[in-house]
Amino acid sequence: MTSSALISPYQRDGRSIGVIHFGLGAFHRGHQAVYFNDALQNDLGEWGIYGISPRSSQVTDLLRQQNFIYTVNARAGSKQDPKIVSSLFGGSLFDIENSELRYAATSDELKIITITVTEKAYISGTDRNSMPNRLLDLLLLRFQAELPTPTLISCDNLPNNGAFLREKIFESAAVRYLAPSFQEWLTNMATPNSMVDRIVPAITPEAIERFSSEYGYRDNSLISTEPYRQWVVAPHESPYDLSQLDIEISSEVEQYEQLKLRLFNGAHSTTAYFSQLSNIEFVFQAMQLPIWEAFVSRLQQQIGKSFIPPTGINVDDYSETARIRISNSAVLHRSAQIAMDGSAKLPQRLFRTLNQLARENLPRERVAFAIALWISFLRSGLSIVDPLVEELMTRSRGKNPVAEVMQTPGLRDPIVDSEWDLVDRFVRELEVQKPIEIAKNL
Repeated sequence: MTSSALISPYQRDGRSIGVIHFGLGAFHRGHQAVYFNDALQNDLGEWGIYGISPRSSQVTDLLRQQNFIYTVNARAGSKQDPKIVSSLFGGSLFDIENSELRYAATSDELKIITITVTEKAYISGTDRNSMPNRLLDLLLLRFQAELPTPTLISCDNLPNNGAFLREKIFESAAVRYLAPSFQEWLTNMATPNSMVDRIVPAITPEAIERFSSEYGYRDNSLISTEPYRQWVVAPHESPYDLSQLDIEISSEVEQYEQLKLRLFNGAHSTTAYFSQLSNIEFVFQAMQLPIWEAFVSRLQQQIGKSFIPPTGINVDDYSETARIRISNSAVLHRSAQIAMDGSAKLPQRLFRTLNQLARENLPRERVAFAIALWISFLRSGLSIVDPLVEELMTRSRGKNPVAEVMQTPGLRDPIVDSEWDLVDRFVRELEVQKPIEIAKNL
């Protein structure tokens, strides 16, 4: 197989943009873009994507060299399933004057705008470079062209992400004093909550070289991921049927969010901080330790009592699947990558979990230990990437680290003060014991 393998499996010429995606990172290319690729390949309508990179042109520059066609290689153990994805019809840095972007924004076939940025990007205000304001600038183009509102779907790990996105957009429109007629037009816009799930780690040069050697062609935009994928969207008024794209339409998105954020992401983050403190590079390596894998199972048992699962979902089965996914040795997900931005991720993954268990007076010591691992990570001197990094590191090294960290300005949904002593106990134990020694007895 040669580089000619990077050819679209379906005709793209003459097709229209049906999707704009904001945040052209690996996750979108390994998740939503695959759904739209399947729809195009199955001739289910116009689902071509125009991708926007918010900060750097590196991704679009690489993709452009390959005509925005790339490979998604789903891997589990020794099994590989590479697939050519060509649903990205173009892309660029965000520039409202870019003619290609303006053309995409005013496409008659534009159905939805999807977003994968980070939890910290949801900031309203007057900053024209913020995500909500850039979305407003795109929507203004459609309004001025007298076109209907698209559906906006946040695909970020935030509870009630659609409602939260809508709130930030309307707040920004108000403080910018945008025309009342435009703000009225915006009220017609659907912003359903959604939940997305797939492990898509950052690709490495080594993975690209290995793939090139095995398959006979080089793909500098290669995506390596797991076979598992899920996308759940709340019911909403729309002229098209997303369920035809293998997207689940469910009124229980909140329950699916809690299922995933707590049982999968909560276990994933906990394993990442354990790995960082134990000098383990990849999370699958931690899950190969029988003591740690057993602890994660027991942790999930406590977490599973903190919410009501979606109808028909067996929590024990879901937990086991989550552990298998984290243990996938073919998906090289670095613990340092998962450990990033803990202050933005842990409120919905662990803090709310502990608070709910405390309200119901249910066992919660394993969840407290998971949070203590994060605070010990802040105290460790290891490299930390977090929007609140300086404040968190300073507070974590204070006399009362848990209390001080939980009172950090800007930290959302901190654990309630009745639980500070429990978490602090584990922070003190981690000063003199290895994490795995404590986990063994929990």
